[in-house]
Amino acid sequence: MESNLKTKKQKNTATDKKEVSTSTSKKIIVILLSTVLVLAGLYGALRIISQQREVERLEILNSGIFHEGISVNGVNISGMTMDEATAALKSVSSAMSKGIMLTLTCGSETFVASASDLGIRANTEETLQSAMLLGREGNLTQMKKDIAELAENGKAFTLELIVDTSSLNSYIDILSQQLGAVPTNATFTVKELPMSTTKGINAYDTVNIGLPKDGTVTDLRDLRFDFVEANDGIEIRREELIKAIQERVANNDFSYLEIPADITPASVTIADIKEKLVLRSSVSTSYASGNYGRSTRVHNMTKATGLIYGTVLQPGEQFSANTTLGNRTLGSGWQLAPAVIDGGAANEDQPGGGVCQVSSTMYQAVLMADYQIDYRQAHSSKLGYVEGGLDATIDSGRIDFTWTNNTSSPVYIFTWIDKANKKIWCELYGEPHSDAFDEIKLISQEQDPIKPTADEFIESGSLVAPYWSLKNAAKKGYVFKTYKSYRKDGKEVDRKFITTTTYRMHPARYYVWSGYAGEPLLPEFEIKSEE
Repeated sequence: MESNLKTKKQKNTATDKKEVSTSTSKKIIVILLSTVLVLAGLYGALRIISQQREVERLEILNSGIFHEGISVNGVNISGMTMDEATAALKSVSSAMSKGIMLTLTCGSETFVASASDLGIRANTEETLQSAMLLGREGNLTQMKKDIAELAENGKAFTLELIVDTSSLNSYIDILSQQLGAVPTNATFTVKELPMSTTKGINAYDTVNIGLPKDGTVTDLRDLRFDFVEANDGIEIRREELIKAIQERVANNDFSYLEIPADITPASVTIADIKEKLVLRSSVSTSYASGNYGRSTRVHNMTKATGLIYGTVLQPGEQFSANTTLGNRTLGSGWQLAPAVIDGGAANEDQPGGGVCQVSSTMYQAVLMADYQIDYRQAHSSKLGYVEGGLDATIDSGRIDFTWTNNTSSPVYIFTWIDKANKKIWCELYGEPHSDAFDEIKLISQEQDPIKPTADEFIESGSLVAPYWSLKNAAKKGYVFKTYKSYRKDGKEVDRKFITTTTYRMHPARYYVWSGYAGEPLLPEFEIKSEE
Protein backbone atom coordinates (compact mmCIF):
# COMPACT_ATOMS: atom_id res chain seq x y z
CA MET A 1 0.00 0.00 0.00
CA GLU A 2 2.72 2.25 0.96
CA SER A 3 4.67 1.25 -2.04
CA ASN A 4 1.84 2.11 -4.36
CA LEU A 5 1.52 5.51 -2.79
CA LYS A 6 5.23 6.26 -3.46
CA THR A 7 4.94 5.28 -7.04
CA LYS A 8 1.95 7.49 -7.62
CA LYS A 9 3.65 10.40 -5.93
CA GLN A 10 6.71 9.95 -8.05
CA LYS A 11 4.64 10.00 -11.20
CA ASN A 12 2.93 13.20 -10.19
CA THR A 13 6.28 14.85 -9.46
CA ALA A 14 7.64 13.95 -12.91
CA THR A 15 4.53 15.28 -14.54
CA ASP A 16 4.83 18.55 -12.67
CA LYS A 17 8.49 18.95 -13.69
CA LYS A 18 7.62 18.36 -17.32
CA GLU A 19 4.94 20.98 -17.24
CA VAL A 20 7.26 23.49 -15.59
CA SER A 21 9.93 22.87 -18.28
CA THR A 22 7.48 23.39 -21.11
CA SER A 23 6.23 26.63 -19.66
CA THR A 24 9.79 27.99 -19.28
CA SER A 25 10.66 27.23 -22.86
CA LYS A 26 7.64 29.07 -24.09
CA LYS A 27 8.58 32.09 -22.02
CA ILE A 28 12.13 32.10 -23.39
CA ILE A 29 10.83 31.90 -26.95
CA VAL A 30 8.51 34.81 -26.30
CA ILE A 31 11.33 36.84 -24.83
CA LEU A 32 13.62 36.04 -27.74
CA LEU A 33 10.98 36.97 -30.24
CA SER A 34 10.33 40.20 -28.44
CA THR A 35 14.04 41.00 -28.39
CA VAL A 36 14.33 40.33 -32.11
CA LEU A 37 11.41 42.57 -32.80
CA VAL A 38 12.88 45.32 -30.65
CA LEU A 39 16.28 45.02 -32.32
CA ALA A 40 14.67 44.97 -35.74
CA GLY A 41 12.76 48.10 -34.89
CA LEU A 42 15.87 49.75 -33.53
CA TYR A 43 17.87 48.81 -36.64
CA GLY A 44 15.15 50.14 -38.85
CA ALA A 45 15.07 53.36 -36.94
CA LEU A 46 18.82 53.71 -37.04
CA ARG A 47 18.84 52.97 -40.74
CA ILE A 48 16.27 55.63 -41.37
CA ILE A 49 18.27 58.10 -39.33
CA SER A 50 21.46 57.16 -41.22
CA GLN A 51 19.73 57.54 -44.54
CA GLN A 52 18.39 60.90 -43.52
CA ARG A 53 21.87 62.02 -42.46
CA GLU A 54 23.36 60.80 -45.78
CA VAL A 55 20.70 62.67 -47.67
CA GLU A 56 21.54 65.77 -45.67
CA ARG A 57 25.29 65.27 -46.26
CA LEU A 58 24.78 64.84 -49.98
CA GLU A 59 22.61 67.92 -50.11
CA ILE A 60 25.43 69.91 -48.55
CA LEU A 61 28.02 68.27 -50.75
CA ASN A 62 26.11 68.90 -53.97
CA SER A 63 24.54 72.25 -53.19
CA GLY A 64 27.08 73.99 -55.46
CA ILE A 65 27.14 77.18 -53.41
CA PHE A 66 29.82 78.61 -51.19
CA HIS A 67 29.20 78.47 -47.45
CA GLU A 68 28.72 81.51 -45.31
CA GLY A 69 31.91 83.32 -44.33
CA ILE A 70 34.02 82.67 -47.46
CA SER A 71 35.64 85.61 -49.24
CA VAL A 72 38.26 86.00 -52.00
CA ASN A 73 40.37 89.15 -52.19
CA GLY A 74 37.81 90.89 -50.01
CA VAL A 75 34.85 89.85 -52.16
CA ASN A 76 32.20 87.96 -50.11
CA ILE A 77 31.13 84.95 -52.19
CA SER A 78 28.89 83.36 -49.53
CA GLY A 79 25.83 81.74 -51.10
CA MET A 80 27.17 82.17 -54.65
CA THR A 81 27.53 79.45 -57.25
CA MET A 82 30.85 78.81 -58.96
CA ASP A 83 29.80 80.84 -62.01
CA GLU A 84 28.50 83.70 -59.89
CA ALA A 85 31.70 83.83 -57.87
CA THR A 86 33.83 83.72 -61.03
CA ALA A 87 31.87 86.66 -62.44
CA ALA A 88 32.18 88.56 -59.15
CA LEU A 89 35.95 88.13 -59.20
CA LYS A 90 36.44 88.88 -62.90
CA SER A 91 37.44 92.50 -62.43
CA VAL A 92 39.79 91.56 -59.60
CA SER A 93 41.55 88.82 -61.60
CA SER A 94 41.77 90.99 -64.70
CA ALA A 95 43.35 93.83 -62.73
CA MET A 96 46.02 91.50 -61.37
CA SER A 97 47.43 90.68 -64.85
CA LYS A 98 46.67 94.01 -66.50
CA GLY A 99 49.74 95.80 -67.81
CA ILE A 100 52.11 92.90 -67.30
CA MET A 101 54.71 92.87 -70.10
CA LEU A 102 57.83 90.75 -70.27
CA THR A 103 60.62 91.51 -72.74
CA LEU A 104 62.23 88.35 -74.07
CA THR A 105 65.52 88.51 -75.94
CA CYS A 106 67.34 85.98 -78.06
CA GLY A 107 70.50 87.29 -79.67
CA SER A 108 69.46 90.33 -81.70
CA GLU A 109 65.78 89.39 -81.61
CA THR A 110 63.45 91.02 -79.07
CA PHE A 111 59.88 90.04 -78.22
CA VAL A 112 57.53 91.90 -75.89
CA ALA A 113 55.00 89.45 -74.46
CA SER A 114 51.81 90.29 -72.61
CA ALA A 115 50.34 88.33 -69.73
CA SER A 116 47.91 86.74 -72.18
CA ASP A 117 50.79 85.67 -74.46
CA LEU A 118 52.60 84.02 -71.56
CA GLY A 119 49.52 82.39 -70.05
CA ILE A 120 49.84 84.51 -66.89
CA ARG A 121 46.51 84.70 -65.06
CA ALA A 122 45.01 84.82 -61.60
CA ASN A 123 44.38 81.40 -60.10
CA THR A 124 40.66 82.18 -59.73
CA GLU A 125 39.42 78.77 -60.81
CA GLU A 126 41.82 76.88 -58.58
CA THR A 127 41.07 79.14 -55.58
CA LEU A 128 37.31 78.80 -55.98
CA GLN A 129 37.64 75.02 -56.25
CA SER A 130 39.54 74.99 -52.95
CA ALA A 131 36.96 77.30 -51.37
CA MET A 132 34.11 75.11 -52.56
CA LEU A 133 35.62 72.12 -50.70
CA LEU A 134 35.33 73.89 -47.35
CA GLY A 135 32.57 72.26 -45.27
CA ARG A 136 32.28 69.41 -47.71
CA GLU A 137 34.80 66.93 -46.35
CA GLY A 138 34.27 64.17 -43.76
CA ASN A 139 30.92 63.01 -42.34
CA LEU A 140 27.86 65.13 -41.69
CA THR A 141 28.94 65.98 -38.17
CA GLN A 142 32.34 67.18 -39.42
CA MET A 143 30.70 69.11 -42.24
CA LYS A 144 28.31 70.86 -39.85
CA LYS A 145 31.12 71.66 -37.50
CA ASP A 146 33.22 73.11 -40.34
CA ILE A 147 30.26 75.08 -41.69
CA ALA A 148 29.58 76.50 -38.27
CA GLU A 149 33.20 77.52 -37.83
CA LEU A 150 33.19 79.17 -41.28
CA ALA A 151 30.07 81.13 -40.40
CA GLU A 152 31.61 82.24 -37.11
CA ASN A 153 35.22 82.88 -38.08
CA GLY A 154 35.14 83.17 -41.89
CA LYS A 155 37.78 82.16 -44.36
CA ALA A 156 39.57 84.66 -46.63
CA PHE A 157 41.37 83.55 -49.79
CA THR A 158 43.89 85.58 -51.78
CA LEU A 159 44.31 85.15 -55.53
CA GLU A 160 47.78 84.63 -56.93
CA LEU A 161 49.25 84.88 -60.42
CA ILE A 162 50.11 81.57 -62.04
CA VAL A 163 51.30 80.44 -65.46
CA ASP A 164 49.02 78.38 -67.64
CA THR A 165 51.62 76.09 -69.23
CA SER A 166 49.28 75.13 -72.07
CA SER A 167 48.97 78.78 -73.19
CA LEU A 168 52.67 79.38 -72.58
CA ASN A 169 53.60 76.37 -74.72
CA SER A 170 51.46 77.78 -77.53
CA TYR A 171 53.34 81.08 -77.33
CA ILE A 172 56.69 79.27 -77.29
CA ASP A 173 55.58 77.51 -80.47
CA ILE A 174 55.07 80.94 -82.06
CA LEU A 175 58.48 82.11 -80.86
CA SER A 176 60.07 78.99 -82.29
CA GLN A 177 58.53 79.67 -85.69
CA GLN A 178 59.68 83.29 -85.68
CA LEU A 179 63.19 82.44 -84.52
CA GLY A 180 63.42 79.46 -86.85
CA ALA A 181 64.36 76.21 -85.22
CA VAL A 182 65.84 74.97 -88.50
CA PRO A 183 68.75 77.04 -89.88
CA THR A 184 68.24 78.64 -93.29
CA ASN A 185 71.15 79.24 -95.62
CA ALA A 186 71.85 82.54 -97.32
CA THR A 187 70.40 82.89 -100.81
CA PHE A 188 70.63 85.33 -103.68
CA THR A 189 68.74 86.30 -106.82
CA VAL A 190 69.48 88.58 -109.76
CA LYS A 191 68.43 92.10 -108.84
CA GLU A 192 65.25 93.00 -110.66
CA LEU A 193 65.37 96.31 -112.52
CA PRO A 194 62.41 98.44 -113.59
CA MET A 195 61.40 98.36 -117.22
CA SER A 196 62.63 101.26 -119.31
CA THR A 197 60.13 104.04 -119.91
CA THR A 198 61.74 104.96 -123.24
CA LYS A 199 59.44 104.20 -126.15
CA GLY A 200 60.49 101.13 -128.10
CA ILE A 201 62.98 99.81 -125.52
CA ASN A 202 60.64 97.18 -123.99
CA ALA A 203 63.48 95.90 -121.81
CA TYR A 204 65.07 96.50 -118.42
CA ASP A 205 66.34 99.99 -117.70
CA THR A 206 70.09 99.32 -117.66
CA VAL A 207 71.22 102.93 -118.00
CA ASN A 208 73.89 104.18 -115.57
CA ILE A 209 73.83 101.27 -113.13
CA GLY A 210 77.50 101.37 -112.22
CA LEU A 211 78.97 101.93 -108.78
CA PRO A 212 77.73 105.18 -107.18
CA LYS A 213 80.30 107.93 -106.88
CA ASP A 214 79.45 108.56 -103.23
CA GLY A 215 81.00 105.25 -102.22
CA THR A 216 77.84 103.88 -100.61
CA VAL A 217 78.37 100.63 -102.54
CA THR A 218 81.83 99.25 -103.22
CA ASP A 219 81.04 95.69 -104.28
CA LEU A 220 79.45 95.38 -107.72
CA ARG A 221 77.79 92.15 -106.61
CA ASP A 222 75.65 94.16 -104.22
CA LEU A 223 74.33 96.06 -107.24
CA ARG A 224 73.71 93.02 -109.41
CA PHE A 225 72.23 90.62 -106.86
CA ASP A 226 69.82 90.67 -103.95
CA PHE A 227 71.35 88.69 -101.10
CA VAL A 228 69.30 87.26 -98.25
CA GLU A 229 71.38 86.61 -95.16
CA ALA A 230 71.46 83.22 -93.49
CA ASN A 231 69.57 82.59 -90.29
CA ASP A 232 70.95 80.33 -87.59
CA GLY A 233 68.62 77.68 -86.25
CA ILE A 234 67.45 78.55 -82.74
CA GLU A 235 65.92 75.76 -80.69
CA ILE A 236 64.33 77.04 -77.48
CA ARG A 237 64.99 75.03 -74.35
CA ARG A 238 61.31 74.89 -73.56
CA GLU A 239 61.31 73.52 -70.02
CA GLU A 240 63.96 76.01 -68.91
CA LEU A 241 61.98 78.91 -70.34
CA ILE A 242 58.76 77.75 -68.70
CA LYS A 243 60.50 77.40 -65.34
CA ALA A 244 62.15 80.82 -65.69
CA ILE A 245 58.83 82.52 -66.49
CA GLN A 246 57.13 80.74 -63.59
CA GLU A 247 59.85 82.00 -61.25
CA ARG A 248 59.51 85.53 -62.63
CA VAL A 249 55.76 85.43 -62.05
CA ALA A 250 56.19 84.06 -58.53
CA ASN A 251 58.63 86.88 -57.73
CA ASN A 252 56.63 89.52 -59.61
CA ASP A 253 59.77 90.21 -61.67
CA PHE A 254 59.07 91.23 -65.25
CA SER A 255 62.45 92.62 -66.31
CA TYR A 256 64.32 91.43 -69.41
CA LEU A 257 64.62 87.68 -69.82
CA GLU A 258 67.10 85.98 -72.16
CA ILE A 259 65.46 83.02 -73.86
CA PRO A 260 67.45 79.86 -73.15
CA ALA A 261 68.17 78.34 -76.55
CA ASP A 262 70.60 76.21 -78.50
CA ILE A 263 72.03 77.70 -81.71
CA THR A 264 72.55 75.67 -84.88
CA PRO A 265 74.63 77.77 -87.32
CA ALA A 266 73.57 77.96 -90.97
CA SER A 267 75.97 76.19 -93.31
CA VAL A 268 75.99 78.92 -96.02
CA THR A 269 76.38 82.65 -95.38
CA ILE A 270 76.53 85.57 -97.82
CA ALA A 271 80.29 85.54 -97.39
CA ASP A 272 80.31 81.87 -98.43
CA ILE A 273 78.24 82.70 -101.51
CA LYS A 274 80.55 85.52 -102.50
CA GLU A 275 83.56 83.25 -102.27
CA LYS A 276 82.02 81.16 -105.05
CA LEU A 277 80.34 83.99 -106.99
CA VAL A 278 82.97 86.30 -108.40
CA LEU A 279 83.27 88.83 -111.17
CA ARG A 280 85.16 86.76 -113.73
CA SER A 281 85.38 89.58 -116.26
CA SER A 282 84.28 93.15 -116.83
CA VAL A 283 84.75 94.85 -120.21
CA SER A 284 83.72 98.22 -121.61
CA THR A 285 83.88 99.77 -125.06
CA SER A 286 83.41 103.44 -125.90
CA TYR A 287 80.92 104.97 -128.29
CA ALA A 288 82.16 108.53 -127.75
CA SER A 289 83.74 109.11 -131.15
CA GLY A 290 82.25 109.85 -134.53
CA ASN A 291 78.99 108.31 -135.61
CA TYR A 292 79.05 105.74 -132.80
CA GLY A 293 77.17 108.10 -130.50
CA ARG A 294 74.23 108.76 -132.82
CA SER A 295 71.00 108.84 -130.81
CA THR A 296 69.32 106.03 -132.74
CA ARG A 297 72.40 103.84 -132.35
CA VAL A 298 72.47 104.54 -128.59
CA HIS A 299 68.78 103.62 -128.48
CA ASN A 300 69.53 100.25 -130.06
CA MET A 301 72.44 99.55 -127.73
CA THR A 302 70.31 100.51 -124.73
CA LYS A 303 67.58 98.14 -125.86
CA ALA A 304 70.09 95.33 -126.40
CA THR A 305 71.71 95.71 -122.97
CA GLY A 306 68.25 95.70 -121.35
CA LEU A 307 67.27 92.50 -123.12
CA ILE A 308 70.48 90.71 -122.10
CA TYR A 309 70.65 91.98 -118.50
CA GLY A 310 70.32 89.25 -115.89
CA THR A 311 70.53 86.28 -118.26
CA VAL A 312 71.59 83.14 -116.38
CA LEU A 313 73.39 80.26 -118.11
CA GLN A 314 73.38 76.95 -116.29
CA PRO A 315 76.36 74.62 -116.71
CA GLY A 316 76.47 73.38 -120.30
CA GLU A 317 73.90 75.94 -121.48
CA GLN A 318 74.55 78.09 -124.57
CA PHE A 319 74.00 81.82 -125.05
CA SER A 320 72.76 83.01 -128.44
CA ALA A 321 72.82 86.74 -129.18
CA ASN A 322 70.18 86.49 -131.91
CA THR A 323 67.87 84.37 -129.77
CA THR A 324 68.13 86.81 -126.87
CA LEU A 325 67.73 89.97 -128.93
CA GLY A 326 65.24 88.66 -131.48
CA ASN A 327 64.86 89.94 -135.03
CA ARG A 328 65.81 93.58 -135.37
CA THR A 329 62.89 95.30 -137.08
CA LEU A 330 61.31 98.71 -136.85
CA GLY A 331 58.11 97.07 -135.66
CA SER A 332 59.85 95.53 -132.65
CA GLY A 333 61.20 98.85 -131.43
CA TRP A 334 64.61 98.98 -133.12
CA GLN A 335 65.67 102.20 -134.80
CA LEU A 336 67.65 102.95 -137.96
CA ALA A 337 71.37 103.34 -137.31
CA PRO A 338 74.60 102.73 -139.28
CA ALA A 339 75.48 99.14 -140.12
CA VAL A 340 78.38 97.76 -142.19
CA ILE A 341 77.45 96.56 -145.68
CA ASP A 342 79.18 95.52 -148.91
CA GLY A 343 81.82 93.54 -147.08
CA GLY A 344 82.88 96.58 -145.10
CA ALA A 345 83.09 98.86 -148.07
CA ALA A 346 80.23 101.06 -146.93
CA ASN A 347 77.67 101.75 -144.19
CA GLU A 348 73.90 101.81 -144.36
CA ASP A 349 71.19 102.65 -141.85
CA GLN A 350 69.42 99.49 -140.74
CA PRO A 351 67.05 98.62 -137.86
CA GLY A 352 69.17 97.65 -134.87
CA GLY A 353 72.37 99.22 -136.13
CA GLY A 354 74.90 99.38 -133.29
CA VAL A 355 73.98 96.14 -131.52
CA CYS A 356 77.26 94.66 -132.75
CA GLN A 357 79.06 96.87 -130.24
CA VAL A 358 77.17 95.05 -127.49
CA SER A 359 78.03 91.61 -128.91
CA SER A 360 81.66 92.67 -129.44
CA THR A 361 81.91 93.90 -125.84
CA MET A 362 80.48 90.57 -124.66
CA TYR A 363 82.90 88.62 -126.88
CA GLN A 364 85.84 90.15 -125.07
CA ALA A 365 84.21 89.52 -121.67
CA VAL A 366 83.62 85.85 -122.55
CA LEU A 367 87.26 85.45 -123.62
CA MET A 368 88.51 87.06 -120.42
CA ALA A 369 86.17 84.88 -118.34
CA ASP A 370 87.52 81.79 -120.13
CA TYR A 371 84.15 80.45 -121.27
CA GLN A 372 83.76 78.44 -124.45
CA ILE A 373 83.28 80.37 -127.70
CA ASP A 374 81.04 78.36 -130.05
CA TYR A 375 80.64 80.72 -132.99
CA ARG A 376 81.98 84.18 -133.62
CA GLN A 377 82.36 86.07 -136.84
CA ALA A 378 84.34 89.29 -137.14
CA HIS A 379 83.17 92.33 -139.04
CA SER A 380 84.46 92.65 -142.57
CA SER A 381 86.15 95.91 -141.62
CA LYS A 382 88.13 96.89 -138.57
CA LEU A 383 86.15 99.02 -136.14
CA GLY A 384 87.25 101.98 -134.09
CA TYR A 385 85.70 100.98 -130.74
CA VAL A 386 87.55 97.70 -130.31
CA GLU A 387 91.07 96.39 -130.94
CA GLY A 388 91.62 94.32 -134.03
CA GLY A 389 90.45 90.72 -133.83
CA LEU A 390 88.27 91.29 -130.76
CA ASP A 391 84.92 92.13 -132.33
CA ALA A 392 81.90 89.90 -132.98
CA THR A 393 79.26 90.83 -135.53
CA ILE A 394 75.65 89.65 -135.53
CA ASP A 395 72.90 89.87 -138.14
CA SER A 396 69.27 88.85 -137.71
CA GLY A 397 68.74 85.35 -139.06
CA ARG A 398 72.23 85.09 -140.60
CA ILE A 399 75.16 85.68 -138.29
CA ASP A 400 75.00 84.79 -134.60
CA PHE A 401 77.37 85.01 -131.67
CA THR A 402 77.14 81.97 -129.40
CA TRP A 403 79.09 80.70 -126.41
CA THR A 404 78.66 78.02 -123.74
CA ASN A 405 79.05 77.92 -119.99
CA ASN A 406 81.77 75.28 -119.71
CA THR A 407 82.01 75.44 -115.89
CA SER A 408 80.16 73.60 -113.15
CA SER A 409 78.39 76.72 -111.83
CA PRO A 410 75.85 79.14 -113.31
CA VAL A 411 77.01 82.20 -115.25
CA TYR A 412 75.26 85.53 -114.68
CA ILE A 413 75.36 88.05 -117.53
CA PHE A 414 74.94 91.78 -117.01
CA THR A 415 75.14 94.32 -119.82
CA TRP A 416 74.49 98.00 -119.26
CA ILE A 417 75.11 101.39 -120.77
CA ASP A 418 76.98 104.25 -119.14
CA LYS A 419 75.56 107.27 -120.92
CA ALA A 420 77.49 109.69 -118.74
CA ASN A 421 80.82 108.34 -120.00
CA LYS A 422 79.48 106.89 -123.29
CA LYS A 423 80.46 103.28 -122.64
CA ILE A 424 78.93 99.84 -123.09
CA TRP A 425 79.66 97.36 -120.30
CA CYS A 426 79.50 93.59 -120.01
CA GLU A 427 80.05 91.83 -116.68
CA LEU A 428 80.15 88.06 -116.22
CA TYR A 429 79.82 86.44 -112.79
CA GLY A 430 80.49 82.81 -111.97
CA GLU A 431 82.76 80.51 -110.04
CA PRO A 432 86.35 81.65 -109.40
CA HIS A 433 89.14 80.86 -111.86
CA SER A 434 91.36 77.90 -111.08
CA ASP A 435 94.33 78.39 -108.79
CA ALA A 436 96.61 78.41 -111.85
CA PHE A 437 95.67 82.01 -112.74
CA ASP A 438 93.66 84.92 -111.38
CA GLU A 439 92.99 86.96 -114.53
CA ILE A 440 93.12 86.86 -118.31
CA LYS A 441 94.27 89.72 -120.49
CA LEU A 442 93.67 89.87 -124.23
CA ILE A 443 96.47 90.53 -126.70
CA SER A 444 95.86 91.81 -130.22
CA GLN A 445 98.83 91.66 -132.56
CA GLU A 446 98.59 93.33 -135.98
CA GLN A 447 100.22 91.47 -138.86
CA ASP A 448 101.31 92.83 -142.25
CA PRO A 449 98.51 94.93 -143.80
CA ILE A 450 96.79 94.00 -147.06
CA LYS A 451 97.25 96.76 -149.63
CA PRO A 452 94.28 97.72 -151.80
CA THR A 453 94.38 96.36 -155.32
CA ALA A 454 93.91 98.46 -158.46
CA ASP A 455 90.94 100.77 -158.72
CA GLU A 456 87.73 99.24 -160.05
CA PHE A 457 85.26 100.89 -162.40
CA ILE A 458 81.61 99.92 -162.55
CA GLU A 459 79.61 101.03 -165.60
CA SER A 460 76.23 102.51 -164.81
CA GLY A 461 73.48 103.20 -167.31
CA SER A 462 72.40 106.21 -165.29
CA LEU A 463 75.61 108.09 -166.03
CA VAL A 464 76.76 109.76 -169.22
CA ALA A 465 80.27 110.87 -170.07
CA PRO A 466 82.15 112.54 -168.45
CA TYR A 467 80.14 112.17 -165.18
CA TRP A 468 81.11 109.70 -162.50
CA SER A 469 80.69 109.02 -158.74
CA LEU A 470 82.69 107.31 -156.01
CA LYS A 471 81.22 104.05 -154.73
CA ASN A 472 83.83 103.57 -151.99
CA ALA A 473 87.29 104.82 -151.23
CA ALA A 474 90.25 102.46 -151.11
CA LYS A 475 90.70 100.66 -147.77
CA LYS A 476 93.62 98.55 -146.79
CA GLY A 477 93.00 95.22 -145.16
CA TYR A 478 94.20 94.10 -141.76
CA VAL A 479 95.24 90.83 -140.18
CA PHE A 480 95.29 90.36 -136.42
CA LYS A 481 96.32 87.45 -134.27
CA THR A 482 94.73 87.39 -130.83
CA TYR A 483 95.85 85.62 -127.65
CA LYS A 484 94.76 85.03 -124.08
CA SER A 485 97.41 85.92 -121.53
CA TYR A 486 96.79 83.93 -118.34
CA ARG A 487 98.24 85.80 -115.39
CA LYS A 488 98.90 85.11 -111.74
CA ASP A 489 99.72 87.93 -109.35
CA GLY A 490 100.35 90.21 -112.31
CA LYS A 491 102.72 87.82 -114.15
CA GLU A 492 101.96 85.81 -117.26
CA VAL A 493 101.88 82.08 -116.54
CA ASP A 494 100.46 80.91 -119.88
CA ARG A 495 99.47 82.21 -123.29
CA LYS A 496 96.92 80.66 -125.64
CA PHE A 497 96.20 81.53 -129.26
CA ILE A 498 92.61 82.55 -129.93
CA THR A 499 92.28 83.10 -133.66
CA THR A 500 93.44 85.00 -136.72
CA THR A 501 91.06 87.67 -137.93
CA THR A 502 91.29 89.16 -141.41
CA TYR A 503 89.58 92.40 -142.32
CA ARG A 504 89.04 92.77 -146.03
CA MET A 505 90.84 95.32 -148.15
CA HIS A 506 88.82 97.29 -150.68
CA PRO A 507 90.10 98.96 -153.82
CA ALA A 508 88.66 102.31 -154.73
CA ARG A 509 85.47 101.72 -156.72
CA TYR A 510 83.87 104.18 -159.12
CA TYR A 511 80.58 104.33 -160.97
CA VAL A 512 81.28 105.41 -164.57
CA TRP A 513 79.31 105.80 -167.81
CA SER A 514 78.65 103.03 -170.23
CA GLY A 515 81.55 102.51 -172.66
CA TYR A 516 84.09 103.89 -170.24
CA ALA A 517 87.58 103.20 -171.64
CA GLY A 518 89.92 104.41 -168.88
CA GLU A 519 89.59 108.13 -169.42
CA PRO A 520 90.68 110.38 -166.54
CA LEU A 521 87.86 111.14 -164.06
CA LEU A 522 87.83 114.88 -163.74
CA PRO A 523 86.89 116.23 -160.29
CA GLU A 524 84.53 118.82 -161.69
CA PHE A 525 82.30 116.05 -163.08
CA GLU A 526 81.96 114.02 -159.88
CA ILE A 527 78.39 113.41 -158.76
CA LYS A 528 78.39 113.22 -155.00
CA SER A 529 75.72 111.28 -153.12
CA GLU A 530 73.42 113.24 -150.84
CA GLU A 531 74.22 112.76 -147.17
